Amino acid sequence: MFSEYVLHEWVGVRPELAFTGDVESAVLQSLREELEGQIDETVGIIILVSGVEIEGDGILLPNDPKIYFPVKYRILAFEPILKEVDKGIVRETREFGLFVNLGPTDGLVHRNQIMDDDVEYIQEARIFKGQETNRTVGVGDAVRVRVTQVSRISKRLAALRIALTMRQPYLGKEEWYNKARQVSTDQGADNA
Repeated sequence: MFSEYVLHEWVGVRPELAFTGDVESAVLQSLREELEGQIDETVGIIILVSGVEIEGDGILLPNDPKIYFPVKYRILAFEPILKEVDKGIVRETREFGLFVNLGPTDGLVHRNQIMDDDVEYIQEARIFKGQETNRTVGVGDAVRVRVTQVSRISKRLAALRIALTMRQPYLGKEEWYNKARQVSTDQGADNA
């Protein structure tokens, strides 16, 4: 899920940036260098820093060359939530599953979570094919997925491991659940 946060804190700016004449741009550049692309335990992956407002005068600390400014700023963050349904693009296929790009990060759909069918991996075409349904999914396909697990790889690395599934109703490629919707509509008309 994408969220926007407004934060207030002291931000340190290197002197070569602070004395360029445009302090707000210097603070924004410092925040972007420090935060964008990082994973924060409370907000998720920080995608963008924007909307900087300096709320007072800068201060100097002993033995620190940076100038610290009280700042209010906005961040846009992405945090995968368990059971959340997202849309993504299949970025890569491997024999063990699909890597789906969710925007700022990728998640993995293990081969046994692709569809309610035994799947065969066709390496030359980089696709998975259902043995009974003949459904296929491969690189470049748009898919709907559900988040089943989110874990941090390690405390030191800024990386997440996201497990996904496409085995539930209305997940997978759009043509799969449009066909399922059409079948249920046709059956409802026959029963009326």
